[in-house]
Amino acid sequence: MINRVDNSNVASAFYAGVQGYNQGAEKVVGASVDLSSANNPDRESTVNISKSAVELISGSLQAEASAKVIKAADETLGSIIDTYA
Repeated sequence: MINRVDNSNVASAFYAGVQGYNQGAEKVVGASVDLSSANNPDRESTVNISKSAVELISGSLQAEASAKVIKAADETLGSIIDTYA
């Protein structure tokens, strides 16, 4: 009997982690732009500061959680390599 490892689960975890991180980073950038434009006296501000602050924190937490997913997938792949190498 040959032991086989299904790499698709690890690859899926990496993909999900990267996608989540990118989405979180986009939220942070968007919220930062909104917040910075709210302080610009040359523009009429239609920015909801509270909503932008929540988006900033939410994006930051999403990016942080996704980084942990990437780290876990990396450690899992390392363990698989150590086991079968």
